[in-house]
Amino acid sequence: MTKMTNLSRKIRKYPILAKWLFLIILILSFSSWIYLIFNPQLLINIFSQNWCKDFELNDNLSCGEESLFTKNKFPLFQQGNFPKTVDFFTEQRRKDKNNPEILIYLNNAKLMKEGKKSYTIAIVVPINQDARGTAEGLLRGAAQVQEDFNKNPGHPGLKILVVNDENKPDTVNNLAEYLLSKDDVVAVIGHYTSELTRLALPVYQHKRVVVISPATAARNSILSGHKFPQNFLFRTVPSVKFEIPELIDKLQLSQLASGEKVAIFYTPSSTFSKSAFEEFRTRLGANRIIERDVSSSNFTPDSTLNEVKQQGAKALILIPDGRVTPHSFKNTLSLIDVNEDQLPIGGQSVLYDERILNKKNIVKNLSIVISWHPLRSPNQEVVDKAKQLWGTGNIGVQSGISYDATLVLTTALEKVSINDRLEKQRSTIQQQLNGLQIKEGASGNISFDQDGDRKENPSQIVHVVPTKCSKYGAIFAPMNYDLTKLDCLSNDQGL
Repeated sequence: MTKMTNLSRKIRKYPILAKWLFLIILILSFSSWIYLIFNPQLLINIFSQNWCKDFELNDNLSCGEESLFTKNKFPLFQQGNFPKTVDFFTEQRRKDKNNPEILIYLNNAKLMKEGKKSYTIAIVVPINQDARGTAEGLLRGAAQVQEDFNKNPGHPGLKILVVNDENKPDTVNNLAEYLLSKDDVVAVIGHYTSELTRLALPVYQHKRVVVISPATAARNSILSGHKFPQNFLFRTVPSVKFEIPELIDKLQLSQLASGEKVAIFYTPSSTFSKSAFEEFRTRLGANRIIERDVSSSNFTPDSTLNEVKQQGAKALILIPDGRVTPHSFKNTLSLIDVNEDQLPIGGQSVLYDERILNKKNIVKNLSIVISWHPLRSPNQEVVDKAKQLWGTGNIGVQSGISYDATLVLTTALEKVSINDRLEKQRSTIQQQLNGLQIKEGASGNISFDQDGDRKENPSQIVHVVPTKCSKYGAIFAPMNYDLTKLDCLSNDQGL
C-alpha cells in the first residue's frame, strides 16, 4: 500500500513526465503489434518448438542450414525466415528434382513455417566422394516417407535431421553422442556400414534410443560380444543366413567336384565383410574355400586371380567392405576387370554400384543378392510414387531399403504421443517395434523377431544386362526379367 501511495505522489509531482512515459509505452506497444501483424513468423518462432536454432555449421549435421554434400550454406533457414526458406527450397527443387537433401530441408522448413508440432528423426549416411550415390539413395527413401507422412493431416509433422558419418570409424562414437545431444531426436536410421553401426551402438543403447539399420550385417557381428538388457537395434535388411544360400544355390557352389574351390575376396577387418565370409565358410566348409584379403594396398589382381585358379577356384565371391577402407572396393573393381567373365562372380548389395555398369565391357557373369529391386517390388505403388517424386525411373536398391526402415519408424510413431516427454517417446517406439507388422513396405511384409531382426526374406538375385534404357548401356535386372517390359522413355533406368 505504501509503495502505491509513493508512486501516486511521484505521478502528481511529475505529471508531464508521466504523460510522456505513458505515450512512449503506448507507441512501443502499437509498433510491436504492427510489426507482428506483418511478421507472423516471429510469433511462430516464439511459441513453436525451438528447433534448429543451436546447430553449428560444418558439424556434419543439418536440418536445413547447410548442404552436407555441397557445403553450401542456407542463411534464410539459419535466420529463421521460414516463409522465404520455403520459397528458396521450392525453387531449388524445381531446378534439381532428383535431389533428396533439398526435399528433406523443404519439408522441414514447411513445418517450421506452419509452427506444427513435429517429431524429429535422424538419418545417418556416408557422404563422401566414394559413397555419394549410396548416401543420396538412402536419403531418397527417407524423404519419400517424410513426404507421405506430412501430407496426412491427422499426423504431427516429421522433421528429418541429415547426418554424415563420413564412413569414419574413428569419429562415429563422438558423432553419435553429439547427435543425441540434440534433445529432440526420437530415433535414428543408419548407419550404412556394419562397422560404424557396431561402434555407435553402445551410445544408442545407453541413451535408450532406437536405431533402425537398413543395411547392416548379422546381429552377432554387430554386437561383438556385447550384452544389452533391452534391445534398441532393429534391422530391416535380411540376415546373411538368408542371403548367402541364395548365392550358393545360384552359383551351384554346393555341387563343386573334389578339388574344386571357391575363392572369397573380403576385408578381414570389416564387420560386414567378415560376417558374410564366415557364413560361406560355415555352409561350404573351410576345405572348399580359398580366402584372400581384397583390402590390401599391395593387392595385385592379375597375379592373385592366376593363383586362385591354380588352386582350383571355379567361382569368385567378392565381399568388399562398404567403402570404409580405402582400397577394398577399388581392388574389387580391378579384379572384375581382369577376370573378363572367365569365372562366375557372386556378391552382395555393396556391388550394386554404377561403376560396375559404367565399365567398357558389360560384366555378364555376375550375380548379386539384394533385398529389393524396383522391377520386382511387391509394392509397385511405392515405385510409381518414387518416379513421380524424383522425375526419373532410376530408383536404386538403397532407396528401397531406406524407405522400408523409415516406414517402420513412422508406423511406430503413430502410436507415440507428441505431448509425451522425449524419454517416453523413445521408449514407446521401442515397445511398438517389438510387435510391429507392416504389409505395405517396398519389399513387402516387415516384422521383427525377438532379437529385432527381420523375419521375412525378400532376397533376390540380379544380373547386369545390356539395355538402351540406361545411360550406362546396362542395368541391374532381376533374374529372368523380361526387358521388353521396360519403358525407356518414362523409366530412364540407371541402376
